[in-house]
Amino acid sequence: MHRTVDTATVPPRRHPSRAARTVLPLGAGVLATLIALAGAWIPSFWWDEAATISAADRTLPELGELLGKIDAVHGAYYALMHYWFDLVGISELTARLPSAVAIGVAAAALVQLARILAGTRFALVAGAVFMILPRTTWAGTEARSYAMVAAAAAVTGLVLVVALRSTRRLWWLLYALLMALSTVLFLYSAVLVAAHAVTVAVTPARRRWWFLVAAAGAGLLAAPFAVLAVSQSRQVGWVPPLDSTVVRTILVEQWFPGAVPFALCCLVLVVAGAIASAWRGDATTVAVSAVAVPWLLVPIAAFLGYSAFASNIYIGRYLIFTTPAVALLVALAVVLLLRSRVAVVVAVLALAAAALPAYVAQRQPWGKPGGMDYSTVADDVAARAAPGDCVTFQPSVSWQPTSLRSVEQARPDAFADLVDIGFGESAVDLVSLWDSDATPDQVAARARDCDVVWVVTDGERDDASEYLHPANVRWQFAPFHFVDSDLYRALAADGFVVSDRMPANHSQLVRLQQTAR
Repeated sequence: MHRTVDTATVPPRRHPSRAARTVLPLGAGVLATLIALAGAWIPSFWWDEAATISAADRTLPELGELLGKIDAVHGAYYALMHYWFDLVGISELTARLPSAVAIGVAAAALVQLARILAGTRFALVAGAVFMILPRTTWAGTEARSYAMVAAAAAVTGLVLVVALRSTRRLWWLLYALLMALSTVLFLYSAVLVAAHAVTVAVTPARRRWWFLVAAAGAGLLAAPFAVLAVSQSRQVGWVPPLDSTVVRTILVEQWFPGAVPFALCCLVLVVAGAIASAWRGDATTVAVSAVAVPWLLVPIAAFLGYSAFASNIYIGRYLIFTTPAVALLVALAVVLLLRSRVAVVVAVLALAAAALPAYVAQRQPWGKPGGMDYSTVADDVAARAAPGDCVTFQPSVSWQPTSLRSVEQARPDAFADLVDIGFGESAVDLVSLWDSDATPDQVAARARDCDVVWVVTDGERDDASEYLHPANVRWQFAPFHFVDSDLYRALAADGFVVSDRMPANHSQLVRLQQTAR
């Protein structure tokens, strides 16, 4: 029986106040920052983060010279971190705090975007999913630009949707500026223009041609940077060719590193949500999908296509700017499939439980890729070495492309009062990220004025092993014994003997005492 409703008796729908619209994203941003920051200071620095510190911990002219040769793709981030380190100094916490804050900015923008698209409940779920995504929580503990890239993408996506719904042209100007900034922050983000073009094409809006103007303006603003960055494309020459591991990269490592159960939960939810959407599609589903689906699929298709027909540039973490889209799609599935608030809360808590092991693993002392232990070694040096002691570094190890001098470049504070007898040429003079090392014979000659020499060297290892990095690179850990190294032989010939060893995970700190005098 059809029943009519007297609209006069239906209370008008209440729109959230301006204060409520501000509190929701602000609260989400603060909570996301706290989740990302919790324990972020615990993991040891690793090679990538040492590169950040090496670049940022130099003068602006020196940094400009470096970026003209290599790593321009990270230039904006390095410049920001230069000023940040000048203000607060270098430590695991200070290096990663900007990333945790950026995760908060991304969460706030995403929640506001989700609220515009489908209301408060959807916004809350989307924000919660984003906060616990393993790729998000990983980025919050990484002293690299990834978290800021995700934040820039989320803010730009929000401004795009607002611009499509507004008659004010200033929103398109802001979109152009943000899109240019996103590209300068990370060149891969430029592909979002193509994703946004799909969104604009399928979204009913007046004056959609303003998008073309804004996109062209963003391209012009970012063009000089893009030309420079592309000229340095050899920087990703280390990426192996595509192979069958790309399936795992897309389904797991791209958004759910170390969290296969969480990835399976999200996959099941999204598939079931898509079926439910097809069965009873509504305007909410269309609005969210128009934004999230191109945001997710266009970058994947673009980079897979380029990698298949040119050279491989597909690394899971490089597509971190798609994480907000993942959160939108998972949240859409949750609200489509579960109608009661209790069921929604239970679903989010179940997802959080599935993500928890990865979250905890990311915050272990050796939680970085391959179990890097730079901070452990630096802490041992700071605790045990006396001012005026000598120090040197193993000039080559099997598992990274530079010497272990990168430990000092990650944590210069721990070595500030020591005499570096292994120093070759500075990274600044070499216009490189890395200092070079003296030869073992040069080190031995300089050690003649030392009573104690500390050596940061490879760990003792009887058997070879390997580690498959998530970027599909195999790190080789060759057998090693310090007393068999050229560096030890040269020092031993001048009367030095091993007096103590402090093993870490892959490295060790060895104390040598002069006995010939």
